[in-house]
Order: sequence, then structure tokens, then C-alpha cells
Amino acid sequence: MNKIKSLIRLPLLLTLSATATANSDHQWVGQVNGVANYNDAAATWLDGGLGRFGVDSDDGDSVGLLGEVQLGYNYRLNDQFSIRTHLQVQETTEDSSARSVGVVELKARYVIAPEWDQKFTFTAGQFFLPISLENTNRFWESPYTINFSSLNSWIGEEFRPIGVDASYKKTFESGNQWSLATTIFGGNDSMGAILAWRGWSHGRHRSVFGDTLSLPELDSLNTGGPFEDQRDDGSKPFGRDLDDRPGYAIRTAWQTEDYLFNLSWVDNLGDTELHHGEYAWRTKFAILGASWFVTDEFELLAEGTSGSTTMGAGPGVDVNFYSAYIMASYLVNELRYSARLEKFAAHDKDAVDDENNDSGRSYTLAIMWEPEESNVSGGAELLYVDSKRIRMTSNGTFEDQESISISLLAKYAF
Repeated sequence: MNKIKSLIRLPLLLTLSATATANSDHQWVGQVNGVANYNDAAATWLDGGLGRFGVDSDDGDSVGLLGEVQLGYNYRLNDQFSIRTHLQVQETTEDSSARSVGVVELKARYVIAPEWDQKFTFTAGQFFLPISLENTNRFWESPYTINFSSLNSWIGEEFRPIGVDASYKKTFESGNQWSLATTIFGGNDSMGAILAWRGWSHGRHRSVFGDTLSLPELDSLNTGGPFEDQRDDGSKPFGRDLDDRPGYAIRTAWQTEDYLFNLSWVDNLGDTELHHGEYAWRTKFAILGASWFVTDEFELLAEGTSGSTTMGAGPGVDVNFYSAYIMASYLVNELRYSARLEKFAAHDKDAVDDENNDSGRSYTLAIMWEPEESNVSGGAELLYVDSKRIRMTSNGTFEDQESISISLLAKYAF
């Protein structure tokens, strides 16, 4: 009952706190999201289970509710310097290890444009890299589906650079654009822990700074296991740097009126050792993306990642992983129809702990309603996952199953 009352109070809380100031240099923006979800999966990973979905935590058939408030404060000093923040308030009807209130992004940006066709942008703080083709709406939302792809679900859960980014963009007379950027970051040392222990997931969770997210109750993490020194409350995706070794990312993109191609490489350079009850994982991966506007209404998108994550001596955990999706989206009047097909896997290469293999496919159909001159929008989604995964837990052997998720979304933006 207390959870439900908290959900009801969220819209009121945000409406009161989001009154815009009269000064145009200061701007408050926000949205209130309500998600109702039915699924037949195992208990959610956000409460220590091995379920691939993030809304509810009951084994078997269940209905869960998620309330989100996304609040942004933007300050613009001039055409060159600005500050942006993204605060998140969330509550569910079931238990979740995620923080109810926290900072998703906090960044300062400085832009230099020496010529009309060239622009240098410098960003500092905690921020998403601008590489997702799927999560392109405000507050790192997707206009296509309610739950993100497995690739972008993982990015939202475990990867958020804390550092500095420098980018260069060249605009040609044809209107085509080419960009090149590099990022130096820290605070992402545990990236890979959730993916390796749990496997891939589907959801819309955006971890906040200082979040400590549950890990499954695996034999290898329990007392007497090879990794019993891992902190009991889970893994902290973003926080203080563990090994004082900054990671890096590089990316490039080419964009025309109809096409967009991007390529990124990320390496957090973790030392794989234990620090204060948390392992610094060495996680490195590439992301390749492409989109094509076949017509003004019809779009094709594809993104994929391939990489590896290791931890401990030997190493103790050594996992290769990949995830890729292709999506078709058609916009007619105020409705967007999207179909997404994806494949994902994680291959365990070490012989130290229990196997951390994972493989599967998922299929998503979504209808999103977003009228141009209305603050209200919404959507409906059907998500089916067919996967294979075995984990040794304190309650016995867990074997994966086919699962279905049905979600409804109601959104109010201000």
C-alpha cells in the first residue's frame, strides 16, 4: 500500500517542483511516466532475481506498476556555455534495489564554432555518450518502444562516463556531416558485473549516480565461493573510481539527409582487482549503428555491440558478449508502429566459477502515440524473449524460460 501511495504522489511532487522561471536562461523541463506491466518471467534482477525485466519482482504471472519523474534543469549563459541536469524520481509497486531519487546526468558544455561549417564541443560531468540510435528523445527516452533493446538497456544500467569529452563536427556544402570525438572517463570500473553475472535484460532503467543494484544469489558470490568478498548489497555502476585508472572512448559518425552511420569503441581499462568490496572489471566493446530514412515516414535502424569483460586473477571471470538488433518503424499521423528483432549472447571462457553463458532472441511490437500539440502521450508494447541461460544459485539450479512482457505507458510532459 505504501508503494502505491508513493506512485500516486509522484505527479504532484514533480508538478510542484517544476515551475519554470521567468528568466529564459534558466529552464525547467520534465515528464511524468506511468508504466503498467504484465509478465510471466522470473523475479526481476532489480530485486536479486534472474528475471530479464525490471518492473515487478514476483515469480510467475504478475502485474507491476512503475512511476517515473524525469526532471531537467538547463542553464544557458550564452551561445557557447550551458549546464544541463537530469534528475530522476522513481517508485515501483514491488521492491527494487535502485535508488528512488538520483542524478542521471550532470554536465557542462562549451561550444566553439570558428567557421559556419566547423564546431568543437567540450563536455564535462556525467553524461550519456551520444551514440544510441534508439534513445534519442529527451531524458534518454526512446520514441520507438517502451522497453529498450538489450544493448541500450545495458547502457542505461551500467555505462555512463564521468569525465570529459571533446568532439569535432564538419558540415559540408551538401549538408552532410562528419564528426570525431574522444572521451576520458572514470567512475565506471564495475561496468560488466551485472551483464556477466545476470546476462542480458530488457527494460527502461537508467541507473543514477551512487546506485547499488542487486546481483543474483549465485553460488560463486555466496560465502565459500571464489568471489565471496564482493559486497553483499550488489554492484555500484557509477561512483568513485576504484583503481585510479581512467578509461577512454572514441567515436565517429557520418550523417546525410537520409542516412546515419556511427562507430564507437569503449575501454574502461579496469585493473580487474578487488577494491573496498567491489571488483574493477576490464570491459571493452565496440558499437556500430546505422539508420536509413527510406521515406519521411518509414525508418530502418540497426545497432550492434561486441566486446569482453574480465575480472579477478587468472582471470576469475572472462566473458565475451554481443547484442544486435534491427528495427523497422513507421510513423503515420500521430501513431508510430515499430517492430524490433534482436539477438544477444554471452560466452563464458573461464573455468573458475560456475558458467555465465547466455543466449537468446527477442521480438518487440510497439505502438506509440505522441501528438504534436499535446503534453500527453503513451504507448503499448508486446515483448517476447526466447533464451537459454543456466545459473547455480543458493536456491538450486536456475534454468531460463520463454517469457512475455506486455506494457502500457502513459506520459505527461511539461
